[in-house]
Amino acid sequence: MTEQSSRKIIGLLAILFVITSPFTILPHQAHAATQTGVMIALYTYPGSTWDVVAQAKIAHPSVPIVAIINPNNGPGSSRDSNYVSGIQELHNAGVVVLGYDATGYASNSASSVKSVMDTWKSLYSIDGIFFDEMANWSGPESYYSDLTNYAKSLGYTMTVGNPGTDTLPSYIGTVDNLMIYEDAGLPLLSALQGWHTSYDKSNFSMIAFGVNSVSASFLSSASNYVGYIYLTNDVLPNPYDTVPSYFGTLVADLDTGSSSPTAPSQPTGLTATSISSSQINLSWTAANNGGSAITGYKIEQSTNAGTTWSTLVANTASSSTTYSNTGLASSTLYSYRVSAINSVGTSPVSNTASATTGTIATAPQAPTGLAASVVSSSQINLSWTAPANNGGSAITGYEIERSSDAGTTWSTLVANTASFSTTYSNTGLAASTSYTYRVSAINSVGTGSASNIVSATTSAASNTSQLSITVNSVDLTGTAFSGMYVELHTSNGTTLATGYTPMTFTIPSGSAYTVVSSNYQNYVFNHWGDGTTNSSITISPTQNTTLTEYYSTAPTTVTLKVKSVDLSGNPITGLWTVIKSNGVIVAKGYTTLTFTATPGTTYTITMSNYQNYVFDHWGNGNTNPTKTVTPTQNLTVVAYYNS
Repeated sequence: MTEQSSRKIIGLLAILFVITSPFTILPHQAHAATQTGVMIALYTYPGSTWDVVAQAKIAHPSVPIVAIINPNNGPGSSRDSNYVSGIQELHNAGVVVLGYDATGYASNSASSVKSVMDTWKSLYSIDGIFFDEMANWSGPESYYSDLTNYAKSLGYTMTVGNPGTDTLPSYIGTVDNLMIYEDAGLPLLSALQGWHTSYDKSNFSMIAFGVNSVSASFLSSASNYVGYIYLTNDVLPNPYDTVPSYFGTLVADLDTGSSSPTAPSQPTGLTATSISSSQINLSWTAANNGGSAITGYKIEQSTNAGTTWSTLVANTASSSTTYSNTGLASSTLYSYRVSAINSVGTSPVSNTASATTGTIATAPQAPTGLAASVVSSSQINLSWTAPANNGGSAITGYEIERSSDAGTTWSTLVANTASFSTTYSNTGLAASTSYTYRVSAINSVGTGSASNIVSATTSAASNTSQLSITVNSVDLTGTAFSGMYVELHTSNGTTLATGYTPMTFTIPSGSAYTVVSSNYQNYVFNHWGDGTTNSSITISPTQNTTLTEYYSTAPTTVTLKVKSVDLSGNPITGLWTVIKSNGVIVAKGYTTLTFTATPGTTYTITMSNYQNYVFDHWGNGNTNPTKTVTPTQNLTVVAYYNS
């Protein structure tokens, strides 16, 4: 019953019954008068589905409910605060919580299974352990007795073993409860009877998936033979990633002493959060469902601080406890209240929550302090200060305009620098010539008004036969840094010289040269000072020239995801995967496996076979089950299996 592995579910369902020798037992007939509860495989992330389970227990406190949780085929390696609060919610409602621990049909070493129990103990406050993949043949009984004894020594109060099918009487007492049925559809009552009736029904439990509705007659009969029942309409490959809409009905039908369902109690903890000038998000906490599953929520809105109310949504038709209210007016206060709905009726209203939408963004103000400095006979550098007010939307670049007639007419030098940088190098200019500039900021709304106007005159052309090309590197804010590799090529591609920034090349004047920029680790070339985005720039300098490379910083980590599919491309989960770097294992687990990798680092991925699933090829056709990758961005690799 593994959360992420359909092959293990199928494996459970495929275990063959064993032939047993005759045995002598003392009759101990189970009686329906003992309360039968629910044992749910709650393989969902804490949230609304966990709320449903807690609500059902609150509504029917006499019905025992056991929830099996499974963050990552076990507890995982670190504590998740949402699981901590979710477990506390279940405990507060009276739900018993078990942690998942696979035994590999007694093939996993006892020490490794105990280690998982230790990790559960260190990370989460749970009540017991669920031993999945339990053997059902003669021999491993002492293995499971030892595991149960160890669990009890850690303070756990309950152990459950899951052969998923019929087992041997010799397993009675090796764990507190045996799951004797886990399959699609309701079992025949004969599967729950037989030798089991010689023992108290508290020794047994069952799960049936693919069941579209609750059969009260089945529950009434099956309750005579098993201590816990769980039904769900979910299906393979993972029938435990949802909670059925009829869960409240299932619990209510098992509550032999419960009264008729009532309307739910009021939701609590309603909050309203302004997201933009036109959107407010709501969230709240579900409460007691009154013995009938919550089918939706009524949401009301007020624009006069709660004096009068209008219905925003009559029924969300969802158990979700969040809602996004869009299309609102800017700079406006909105108040909200929420009511829960079940088959009986509507609850009282929740607390009132209010929020004010943001203001509408405008184009940014003008940049200030524009200055121009002459660098050479062909280059003028510009610098300015970003606007004091960006108009309520982040500045995404600058428009730079130039005039050759002292501002009488203007032409666009750079339509959008697409950078936060407040500097710019204008190269390739004529010697001894006056140029005039102005700059405007750009945001998501549009282009703002122009800055002050500034002029500068390039110096006279140099007559020297030798000149220099200096290459500097800066980030997108204009802050200088060093160490970026550059190459100087002739016009025909011959490499003349190489070096690291800041780098100065001395060359004869009057010829064309190409300067080539390089990336390194997370530093990625963005543009040259004149706005050119090609990493190679060709110039024909007649005087000393300075070029500036602008770099952006790429992510320091990327995601490496390994997926498995059959030869038709249909997803398969649960195939064992190992990822190594320099021969050291850095990640392992079942597909789909996601790993946070370092860009530029080489990794080897090795896939394993399981039962009838045999590795066939990778997505690029390579048939070797070990694949080498060097990701520089988020990467997904696909392994194809023959079955």
